[in-house]
Amino acid sequence: MADDSTSNTNQSSAEAVANNDDLLNQILVGLPIRSLLQFKSVSKHWLSLITHPHFAGRRTPNLESSGLFVECYSKPLLIPGFDFIPFNNLNPTKPPFTTHPTFVGDPFGIRNFQSCNGLLLCDGRHLYIYNPTTNQFTTTPEPPTHRARTTVNWFNFVCYSSLAFDPSKSPHYKVVSVYSSKTLSEHYDVEIFSSETGLWTPSSTNPLRADNVNFKNGVFWNGALHWIGFWDDDSLYLNIEEDRFGTLPTPPTPDRRDWKRRRDFWESRGHLHLIDIYGSQTKQFNVYEMGSDYSAWFVKYRVDLDAIPNAFPEMVCNSLGCYDFFVLSLIRRENDDESFLVLHIPGKIVRYNFQDNSFSTVLDFPPSHKKFRIGCLDDAFEYVSGLCLKMFPAQNRWESPVF
Repeated sequence: MADDSTSNTNQSSAEAVANNDDLLNQILVGLPIRSLLQFKSVSKHWLSLITHPHFAGRRTPNLESSGLFVECYSKPLLIPGFDFIPFNNLNPTKPPFTTHPTFVGDPFGIRNFQSCNGLLLCDGRHLYIYNPTTNQFTTTPEPPTHRARTTVNWFNFVCYSSLAFDPSKSPHYKVVSVYSSKTLSEHYDVEIFSSETGLWTPSSTNPLRADNVNFKNGVFWNGALHWIGFWDDDSLYLNIEEDRFGTLPTPPTPDRRDWKRRRDFWESRGHLHLIDIYGSQTKQFNVYEMGSDYSAWFVKYRVDLDAIPNAFPEMVCNSLGCYDFFVLSLIRRENDDESFLVLHIPGKIVRYNFQDNSFSTVLDFPPSHKKFRIGCLDDAFEYVSGLCLKMFPAQNRWESPVF
């Protein structure tokens, strides 16, 4: 009888939880994303709770990168694919995909990727928003300007698109497309797509005049998209909500500077960073961070790669002391002592720790990849687990191999 009584009590408690949406939400909201994806199939009621627009907003978004995708091509057929680098070696994240994403109805394949807080913008014949965690995608409607283009002048048309998404503030995202004619390369028009309305709207700033700005990969930070300038004072940002362009402050320059080898932006854990690398013999450089009020760049980290060529002599590219390396990503951690750079050197990808200048190999390329020139693997993007279930039609699932 005691056993029956205990069983009845447990059953009553379970029913009480199952019938109390507030209590059930409190339990579900604290579960890992992978568990939530499994629990969607428990019942239609649980599915409705988990996919409710307000549910994702109640979760504290974990915007910490768990790994890095590096696009590569297998020789001799140059088949596109990805190497995945987990950042936690003790409990490595399994990659959601390793083959090149392909979507139904896109004959051209995906040419460019941008990662933003758990979502991927995939740029092909169409624009796709893809959630690698849930393996769902949606196709963005074609911008009005694209539809107005004819086949004859399509090849005279340049367009770059960037994704803006902050799950801590809204379950909705925006896509910003910047386009121009090759004959008027300094004049741009800007259109903004909202997932909330499903509409494209022209920016009030049109036409935009911008010299020497790389619009290929926008970086989302502080409610704005940022584009790197090829020169010191050309970098721009677009405040999404205010539909307002601004100019970023000029970064500090060294007293004695050589030709500029590389300049890049990175966002990590709510911080915007910039790296300028001068000259082919450079092994020391600064990482700058932008103040939240856009007042100035300040030195956040000092990088010294002096010990790496001793361990990996293949990094020395000739007798003149030129060094072959490329910064793929910058990763901030909650404990800043654990923050690091990800570098591509010949045949390897290396993790460099800011705190003590230590380094380690995180990926050894197979022979088919070892001859890639430095800089050809610059299509690297972070993997951040994200929920964002409601915005995707249930039927839009990419059946990718998951390992």
